[in-house]
Amino acid sequence: MNNNSLVSGLRCAVVMAAVGAVVVSQPVMAAAGDLVIRAGVSAMETDSGSDSFSAIPRSGVRLDNAVTLSASAAYYLSDYAAVELTTSLPYQHNLEGNNRLKELGLGKLAEVKEIPTSLTMNFYLNDYSAVTPYVGVGVAYTRFYDEDMKVPGLAVDFEDTVDLTAVAGVEMAFLNNLIVSFDLRYIDLKPTADFSGAVDENIELEVDPVIFTLSAGYRF
Repeated sequence: MNNNSLVSGLRCAVVMAAVGAVVVSQPVMAAAGDLVIRAGVSAMETDSGSDSFSAIPRSGVRLDNAVTLSASAAYYLSDYAAVELTTSLPYQHNLEGNNRLKELGLGKLAEVKEIPTSLTMNFYLNDYSAVTPYVGVGVAYTRFYDEDMKVPGLAVDFEDTVDLTAVAGVEMAFLNNLIVSFDLRYIDLKPTADFSGAVDENIELEVDPVIFTLSAGYRF
């Protein structure tokens, strides 16, 4: 199964979880002073393109979609606001050439790992029912590493970035302090890929990912 299928499957699971939660949830939502720890699955869908290489008109590169395990911790400052730290195991991306580069035999250029870590302030529409929607804004630090170039004579190094991020989601409370949540997270991610060797050029990518996360957690 490819990454696109995994992303689509997770989106379907999110919808099914939302429908089912309305029936089985119980009104025991988090409140001021609570700490909620979650773990789950996150699928990153990229809207990726890039600048063109100066020597190859209409060329470009992109990062493909990826899926990984993620975790978060949210501390509730009040019944309506929480500070949340979110991170994950690395996303494994392929750096791919666009159609112009594929015509030249340059389809898969490299592999690269990415870990985005976000700190957001979340605001909850808390009516003390079992299902609570929320939105949040904050910053994301994205680390790139383990770049593995597949083209002989060429190397690439991605620069780490700090970007704005936004999140929207729903928390669903169950008995015994259990919580299931799903969210959509957007990162305004535009890293620079520094190519060297046969090509010596810095290329800015517009990754701008949306991350779909389905997770389960416990309220302390």
